[in-house]
Amino acid sequence: MKKVMLMILTAMFVLSISACSAGTGNPKGSAEGNNGGASSAGNSNSGGAGEVKAGQQSTDQSASSSGQPGGLGAPSTTEKKTVVFSTFFPSDYFKEAKKKYEAKHPNITIDLRSVETDDAHLEENLEKFVKTMGTAMLSGQGPDLIEMDQLPSGDYVKRKMLANLGDIMDHDPEFKKEQYFTNILEGIKVNSGMYGLPIGFFIYGLVGNEDAIKKSGVTFDDSKWNWEQFITTAQAMTKGADKDHQYALGRSTPEYMTTQFVNERYATFINLEQRSANFVSSDFTNLLQLVKTLFVKKVVDANARFPLFHTAQINSPKVYIEELRKSEFITGGNAYTSKLYLSPNADPQHPGGSFRTYQTIGLNERSTVKAEAWDFVKFLLSDEMQSKPDGTGFPLNKASYAKKAQALVQKGSIQSDQPIGPMKGKSFKITQQDIDDLDKFLNGATYTPQFKPSKIDEIITAEAQAFFTGQKSADEVAKLIQNRVTTCLNE
Repeated sequence: MKKVMLMILTAMFVLSISACSAGTGNPKGSAEGNNGGASSAGNSNSGGAGEVKAGQQSTDQSASSSGQPGGLGAPSTTEKKTVVFSTFFPSDYFKEAKKKYEAKHPNITIDLRSVETDDAHLEENLEKFVKTMGTAMLSGQGPDLIEMDQLPSGDYVKRKMLANLGDIMDHDPEFKKEQYFTNILEGIKVNSGMYGLPIGFFIYGLVGNEDAIKKSGVTFDDSKWNWEQFITTAQAMTKGADKDHQYALGRSTPEYMTTQFVNERYATFINLEQRSANFVSSDFTNLLQLVKTLFVKKVVDANARFPLFHTAQINSPKVYIEELRKSEFITGGNAYTSKLYLSPNADPQHPGGSFRTYQTIGLNERSTVKAEAWDFVKFLLSDEMQSKPDGTGFPLNKASYAKKAQALVQKGSIQSDQPIGPMKGKSFKITQQDIDDLDKFLNGATYTPQFKPSKIDEIITAEAQAFFTGQKSADEVAKLIQNRVTTCLNE
């Protein structure tokens, strides 16, 4: 769990090093890392006689293109080839996949490369990784496969450095989309293209104080509600509540919430392909007014002690159960029963829940071993790999998820892994009904917010403050953000 949280938190560092475009570093520099850097980010594909190297054309007819857009043909079964796969963090999952895949395909080598680092050098080495990877990809010497979680993927898409995996899927008769969470596959598309495939995903929602909600007598349909409806509902539910329970949400500020809402509707305000912004619009000024209303009407407060709802990231059935049960152990007479709800929809054009991808793999558009690289990606998503009980996140493979869920139900309970506190050593019952309730969220997750911090986030947060303090109008703030973001997008 500590490693997972570290991998998530490193995305925060991308804010200071990626700005609005991929860092490219010194154009003469290699992608090889020193002093804790990656062993190489290059696509050297060096090897013995008969091995295909970068820039060479394969002589194996089985690896030729199908002639259709996105068609790669079959991977080679005889010619020696090397697929370079670069990640920032080392991964036991990828190491095991490499071992198993190479045993099945003795002519293929998966050259798995990662960064050796520690907490003290994490930021330094991540900065080097982002810059050298950008340089390598721009120069045509990047790896064949890249884990994109720590990289500014939007910039890679904008610069057309990643292959459209959606086209490849459509022309691969062996890839059966129905075997995966198709709502996730649709949700990760960018301008109708798919430029990365996640090994897993997390879902988001609101955990509500079910006791207080029932006591209020207020009913609502969270599958359809928007933020305006949330305001009305929350005011009705918290009417007459004491000062510790008078807010529906907490731990946020107006400027942060503005950035959050923009990221939930990213395509409305940012077009990476055209490098244009759309902040001088009623969409954005209405958004500013909405956020202001949430705080003015005391629906949200940064210092709310026991808000009616809190946001939650659910990574697995086990985390789901723990998230619902932990409120029962709050001390001081404040314990309550919890239930997971969908967050209010910020985008009326895209109803449904939100999710975040994990360990997303991109394919270099200029790779000379695309067929072999794609075949390895498919193996990473196979039931053989995704059924591992210790995998992080919900697996993209539906059959693998079903096996994991049923194993928990048959076991009947989960054990809390908290080393200290009131939940230490506790066991929680898990039933088929719990899994059925969770399935609704997994199958209902339809969009992924732009979750990687960026220079655009910094601009919105800085400029929006002037509106909430009354120094500037919504239109004035919108124009300032429009100008700064447009400049940023075109740097």
